[in-house]
Amino acid sequence: MRSQSVKQKTKEIPVATKIGVSLFPLQKSPPRYCSRQEASVVTIRWDIKTIDRLSMVEDVLKEFSCCDLNIVSMKVTPGRILIKSWCRQVQDIPVLQTRLEQNADIVNVAYLSETENSLSSPDSTRPRYFSDIICNSPAMKIVIDKAIKIVDSKYTVLIRGETGTGKDLLARAIHNTGSRRFYPFIPVNCSALPESLMESEFFGYEKGAFSGADSQGKKGLFEMADKGTLFLDELGELPLNLQGKLLRVLQEGGIRRVGGTQIIPINTRIIVATNANLEEMIAHRTLRADLWYRINVLSLTIPPLRERPHDLNLLIRYFVQKYAKEFKRNIILDKTAYETLRQHTWPGNIRELENTIIRLMLMCENDIIRSDDLGLDKSLSSVSINSPNSFKDQVLHTERQLIEKMLADNVSSREIAKTLGVSHTTVLNKIHRYQQGISAASD
Repeated sequence: MRSQSVKQKTKEIPVATKIGVSLFPLQKSPPRYCSRQEASVVTIRWDIKTIDRLSMVEDVLKEFSCCDLNIVSMKVTPGRILIKSWCRQVQDIPVLQTRLEQNADIVNVAYLSETENSLSSPDSTRPRYFSDIICNSPAMKIVIDKAIKIVDSKYTVLIRGETGTGKDLLARAIHNTGSRRFYPFIPVNCSALPESLMESEFFGYEKGAFSGADSQGKKGLFEMADKGTLFLDELGELPLNLQGKLLRVLQEGGIRRVGGTQIIPINTRIIVATNANLEEMIAHRTLRADLWYRINVLSLTIPPLRERPHDLNLLIRYFVQKYAKEFKRNIILDKTAYETLRQHTWPGNIRELENTIIRLMLMCENDIIRSDDLGLDKSLSSVSINSPNSFKDQVLHTERQLIEKMLADNVSSREIAKTLGVSHTTVLNKIHRYQQGISAASD
């Protein structure tokens, strides 16, 4: 009698496989795809009595005998699941009952619908490259909608946002979606270029322009990006004399190489990005006001991650799944770890979150990541982030911790640069300063 009532309650159960999520009636034989693919998850309703739940487990094991099956407990929240092998191939019902009770607080960082719709397939309402931006918050949807409207504009685009918010990703999406996508996208980190080389790098030079110049001359970045996009990251790091030359390029649509006299016309769309307070820089006369007026035509501001809780949830799930697969680790977060990640302010934004997940996947010795494993600097979460100086200190402190941790793990400086999204030279300079005992705040 009890078995019948249980089967009525659980007439259909969701099964997540490599080909999607399906509802499977317990009364019928396993789906045809079970013989070809591993069933990853079967969810068991948490509001059913334990003894009935265990009866269901027996039924499911019989029905899916052709699969390597993971049975998981499920709370009443629709679609919340645990993808994990902590009870794989458990045939002893008392042992299984113990595991269900001991692991009742473990939840996976995924929901069936969000995993299938947001992660497995791109957002069909957005152009391809914009769908690669993992977000679901109203604020980010507004930013993306604005960006989609200007993909073919010839005017300069200004992207503002704190460090690590994804300005580079948004710039690439704009380029790859518009009519310039068949031509080069050239990113330049202005803070990584030595000031003595900036002019020749940007504008190129004629043969014999200076000692050591190439005998054939050289194209600059503006010419190399002709018909495409030149992405100038960290615009605030440009010295004033280069700001004036950039303004002239934007006004005249042409460049003059170092040592040359001829104006070379270019058709290059400029996207600039910064995490600096440009208005404050104008007041301090470190940014030309006329350049500001010229670039502030099409402006996009990416909000920090702490203001986008919906996106934070998605990104945690995305990075956990991405790096668990990349590093071939069957790792999950327990409830406390997940909540700790959600409550952290993430002064380094998405970059800090991604680096944290990478570190956890590499360093965690167990299959379950708990709150104590996170190693987050709680002092950063309690510090006010309204002050630009305070925020900069937080970011630099976090960056230094990451670099020193990766060095201790014998990660090469080139890999560190790739992970942080900066040039190899920048990383070498930072390592040198750390070794000399110079404060991170002086960066």
